Amino acid sequence: MRRGKPHPALTEFRIIKEFGWTKTQLDRQPAKFVETCIVILNEMDRQTKEEMEKAKRESRHRVR
Repeated sequence: MRRGKPHPALTEFRIIKEFGWTKTQLDRQPAKFVETCIVILNEMDRQTKEEMEKAKRESRHRVR
């Protein structure tokens, strides 16, 4: 279930936090590079979600 696009301020906050930048450093990045950063974060989220779902499935199998 997708919730839609996050608020731009949340995206800025996440990029700043994840990459260890200041707001000024983020503002100086080319738009295309920022888009690439967002793609990277989304892929990391997707992989984490898959790993969590796999661990959950495996833990159910061990309990039985």
